[in-house]
Amino acid sequence: MVFNDRDYTQDAVIKQAALIELHSKDGSALDAGCSCIEGKHLHIIEGLAEEGKGFAVSEKEKEFYDRLGNLTRSLRKNMEGDNFDMLEVLHEAGLNPYPRKYELHGLTECEQSHPNVVHKLQSCIKKVEKREGCSPPYTDCPVNPVAVCRASVTCS
Repeated sequence: MVFNDRDYTQDAVIKQAALIELHSKDGSALDAGCSCIEGKHLHIIEGLAEEGKGFAVSEKEKEFYDRLGNLTRSLRKNMEGDNFDMLEVLHEAGLNPYPRKYELHGLTECEQSHPNVVHKLQSCIKKVEKREGCSPPYTDCPVNPVAVCRASVTCS
């Protein structure tokens, strides 16, 4: 069998992710105080992601490895600093620039055809969140701002 860098990298990333999952679930990371996730596995995934960009066969795959590297780097740094703030991790990794619970998903056909309506809905959601005092982690929000705004902003 001929060695394939791309297949090897994909397989190695999957194995490291499986080890992170195992250590997270079996208690070794928390109960035993093992720091192998941030000290070893995330470093390995970050390195594999950097190599994976070089083996990628499409821009989409390169972007995947770039985001994977950013995410693992951000996770590792956050864990090393005993911060454990997932919103900060996602923001630093560029994966969730708008850490909002009530964001528009699954646009209707009309909304897809009318960007101005989407803009109105987004503006309305922000106003409702502010008016209702909603803030991350959004457990204090008495209403669903998306539902409120979809009921009040007509698509035409």
